[in-house]
Amino acid sequence: MPNPKVRGSNPLRGTIRGFSVFVIEGINDLKTLSDVIGGELFSNNEHFTGITTDSREEVNGTVYLALKGESFDGDIFCKDAINNGSIAVITDNPETLGRFILVKDTYEALLKIASHHHKQINPKTIAITGSNGKTSVKEMMGKILDSDKTVITKSNENNQFGIPYTILRCTSSTENLVLECGARRDGDFKKISEHFEFDQLVITNINNSHVGIFGSVKNIIRTKLELIKAVKDSGNIIEAAFKDLSKNRELSSQSNEIKLYDANGLDLNTTWVYECERDHDLNEKYQISLNSNNENKQIEFQASIEHNCINAVITSLALSQFGYDLDQTMKDLSGFKNPLMNRFHIHKISDYLVIDDTYNANPTSMQSAMKTINDWNDERGRVVILGDMYDLGDHASEEHKKVIDYALRMSKLRKLILVGDKFTREISEFSEKERQKIVQIQNKVDDFPFTELIRESTRKSKGVVHRYFKSEGAIVLIKGSRAMKMERFVESIIKFIQ
Repeated sequence: MPNPKVRGSNPLRGTIRGFSVFVIEGINDLKTLSDVIGGELFSNNEHFTGITTDSREEVNGTVYLALKGESFDGDIFCKDAINNGSIAVITDNPETLGRFILVKDTYEALLKIASHHHKQINPKTIAITGSNGKTSVKEMMGKILDSDKTVITKSNENNQFGIPYTILRCTSSTENLVLECGARRDGDFKKISEHFEFDQLVITNINNSHVGIFGSVKNIIRTKLELIKAVKDSGNIIEAAFKDLSKNRELSSQSNEIKLYDANGLDLNTTWVYECERDHDLNEKYQISLNSNNENKQIEFQASIEHNCINAVITSLALSQFGYDLDQTMKDLSGFKNPLMNRFHIHKISDYLVIDDTYNANPTSMQSAMKTINDWNDERGRVVILGDMYDLGDHASEEHKKVIDYALRMSKLRKLILVGDKFTREISEFSEKERQKIVQIQNKVDDFPFTELIRESTRKSKGVVHRYFKSEGAIVLIKGSRAMKMERFVESIIKFIQ
């Protein structure tokens, strides 16, 4: 239910930083706005300065769009918006007082406004979707493209509201638009594909992440592929998920092939096969072999985590379709560090490496992070702290068990600390010898401060954990789903070590 106590409820997790008002290209009066969104105007025609969805700030001369969702109802704040300077509101409530535009669906109105704006600006538009890697690919593209002429999705504003909001951040000087497209339920992209056109669609990969929400991997596939309908006839698709997108929707078991298709999903007979091998003497150096139908490239690449190699390859191949030199792009991306917080961010403190990879987690990203730190040429032991993975539905038990098994097979593992009920209920499936390496904490981290964890762990494991953190140095990986708030472990560990 909407929460009336949250003043100015916003459909995104945070505010649209730096954008209280969206100026719409080619629309500055209520009559034109009403025509564009298919509404009925209950007001004299007046000029306005822009659109706002936030009633909390003084925004004189704007039109307030009263969006609705599962946990917010913008209609509650129409009066606040008018008091703060809006000249009219867009609403689906015919009982609204004052000047308003009546529509059937305010979200549909948002999409129509963003669609009009997008067509007027007409930037080269790249949409990125996938279960893993889409944020990194988006940030990599943002690094390569001219920042003064490029708009990319900010932070995690990639949902059905964040996509049109990102489009509305474009201005007359915007030439490139990079959209990260995340779905939270079956059908999220249907309306997106009906209102917008893309020059390119990039599909990084597809796995069972969020399968508990979607119900099945088939539903995940169907939702992601809705975006194909938005690709322009002159556009293209780059993907690393399917055996052959032009023939079927079967996911590929090969994770090292990237294919190019036209807008209709027809194979353009261009397949790149890449191999990535770490330099065993240098932790962050990789040798990438990239082969296509008629070309072979050997590329030296620097990355803190192996999956950034494939992210860079996907980015470079995607941008090569717009005239960017592949070799130069790979060179420019070498050593890329994701500017967003909690994404394999490495803290070097004395004899410790504390790796903050707490932004989110699924089985694939868990194993990738553990593989990376285990492969490093470093004699320090590994301490892995994992929080529960969410949205796995009926697959939760099996996937948590697989992740535990993977961790216990790490050759350099000293201790595995598991946080949350989903992980801890699977521990009994392992042998007594294996369980000796595990410390289980059922409480979420916000209920269980790290200093208490250390004391509890010391009692349970005869001081082993305490010794690892205070005497010998270690490489510590912390990862878990967003709801587990695992970043609190990072803060506490750093304080504890210092």
